[in-house]
Amino acid sequence: MRRSSVMNPSVSWRAASRGLVLLLCGLGFIQCVAAREVRPEEAGVEGDAMRQAGVLLARMAEAVRSLSYEGTLVYLHQNRLETLSLDHRVEQGQVEERLISLSGPIRAVARAKDRVMCVLPDGHPISVERAGGSRFLDTEGIDPDALDEHYRVEMLGSARIAGRETEVVGIIPKDDLRYGYRFHIDRDSALPLKSDLIDRDQEPLEQLMFTSISLQPSEGPVPEMAGPSMRGAPATSSTSQWRFDAAPAGFKLVMQHEMKQPDGSIIEHFLFTDRLSSYSVYIEPGVEDGLDGVANIGAVHAAGRKLDGHRVIAVGEVPLETVRAAIAGAYRVAASDRGKP
Repeated sequence: MRRSSVMNPSVSWRAASRGLVLLLCGLGFIQCVAAREVRPEEAGVEGDAMRQAGVLLARMAEAVRSLSYEGTLVYLHQNRLETLSLDHRVEQGQVEERLISLSGPIRAVARAKDRVMCVLPDGHPISVERAGGSRFLDTEGIDPDALDEHYRVEMLGSARIAGRETEVVGIIPKDDLRYGYRFHIDRDSALPLKSDLIDRDQEPLEQLMFTSISLQPSEGPVPEMAGPSMRGAPATSSTSQWRFDAAPAGFKLVMQHEMKQPDGSIIEHFLFTDRLSSYSVYIEPGVEDGLDGVANIGAVHAAGRKLDGHRVIAVGEVPLETVRAAIAGAYRVAASDRGKP
């Protein structure tokens, strides 16, 4: 249950502060394993647990996409506790979603077919095009088999959340370049009732939990999938003037596009993923102000620098070391080499 970082990163960074706001508008093991012999019976048990976890994760993604539900959630981050109301409706094959903050400043997000409307604490609304099928509970495309190199997928027992029985699945990072998740998946509906963003030691960085939830009748057909998830997109090579050497281990470039701004300038956007976590790199020409160094809001980190008359910024729900490495490897190629891999 990725929270879309409370709102998914889908828009560019014109300056450090605006980028972080819009990003929020939208969540030793290897050596030990190698050192001991795994008995056949242990391998069988581990294989069964992996298959069980895979089945639960697939059911969870389908439930989030196809069911209508509403409930109250609590969101814990940076020692702050916020209360949210979520109304998720499936009607005639379309998803409509409304998220309202019930504590602190008034904030709201409404998602319809192709738009996302955000109301920020100052009351100023922002409307942006909705990219892909991203929802508040973003669970699409999690494939345990594709995560094996950099994550462990484990069954972590059971727990009771919002008065309902859940099975707990952990996706645990094997290094410090990415975060993982701990999902509490409802046995009956398969909805994720609690999600923890965790580090490699399974320490929670952010927690999101339903305190009450009710299923609602859906009208019409189940929404079609919006196409392959970015988590499963094939790796690609940059065809622009920009290249990226020594990307953080496991992260591959899967998408690039240009975004024309009202003043006519072009921002280039590059998306990297390790099939679970992701970060974006935004490159804009001739920007004097903006992020030069590092910044963060909770588990969302950003790093920026000037390079060849451009501002290069990496941002994502990943550790600081990851975005630092992302901008360190960026460089510009000569015009004669553009279009080459």
